[in-house]
Amino acid sequence: MIFIVYNIDRTEEFDSSVALLVDIFKLKNKALVESCRKTFIALFGSDCTTDMMTAAVFQLAATDSDTCHWALHTFYELDACLQLIEGAIKFAIQKLIELGFVLGKDFSANANGEILLNRAAKISLLKNISDADWNFLKEILQVVE
Repeated sequence: MIFIVYNIDRTEEFDSSVALLVDIFKLKNKALVESCRKTFIALFGSDCTTDMMTAAVFQLAATDSDTCHWALHTFYELDACLQLIEGAIKFAIQKLIELGFVLGKDFSANANGEILLNRAAKISLLKNISDADWNFLKEILQVVE
C-alpha cells in the first residue's frame, strides 16, 4: 500500500513541477527558467528534470504556441529541447512517407536539423497533423523547389 501512495505522490509531484515550469516559461525570463531548472536538477536529478521540461514544452505546444517557440529557441541546446526537435523531425519524416512522399525526391533532412520539402509535401503534411505538431514542425520545415 505504501508503494502505491508513493507512486501517486511522485506523479502529483511531477505534474505540479510541470505546471510550475509552464507558468515560468510563460514569463519568458531565461534566468528564471534556468534557475528553476538547476533547482529541479538538485531535487530530482537531471533525467527527471529533462522529462519535466519536455512535458512542459509539449503542454505549451498545445496551449501557447508563442511561448513554446520562445522556449525552443531560447533553450535549444538543452536535452529536453533537442529531444523534442529530434522527435519532431522523425515524426515529420514518418508522416511524409505515410502520405506517399519519397525521401530524397519530395523531401530530405539536412545537418542543421531542418526538413527540406517541396510545397506539395508541406501542404499535405499540414493537412494531416495537429496544431500542436505544427508548433514543433514549423521551425524546421523549409520549402524548396
